[in-house]
Amino acid sequence: MSMTLASGKAVFHCEACRSRLVKRDSSLLHKHLRQDVYVCSNPLCSASYSGHTEITGIASPSGVPNAPASDLPPTPSYQRAVHERSMRAAQNRDQLDIFDSQPLN
Repeated sequence: MSMTLASGKAVFHCEACRSRLVKRDSSLLHKHLRQDVYVCSNPLCSASYSGHTEITGIASPSGVPNAPASDLPPTPSYQRAVHERSMRAAQNRDQLDIFDSQPLN
């Protein structure tokens, strides 16, 4: 089975005839794991394949106030963004404010 990107979507192709696969069924196995069944779109072939769709990490936090914390680990890019935000906040505390009303001596 191969995969290509068509208009931003991942498209799987049948190994036997290279026709596009269509998702026919999907069931939840765990709150972060789905079992998927794909069928070849070529009616003469009709091969079927199974696979998994898994959510493995949190890429950004929810914007909903008081949202519960995720039990997923943060992705490396999310960890980097949190670290950069805290570094910027620390640097901004040391930065003089040009609108500070206190005169310099």
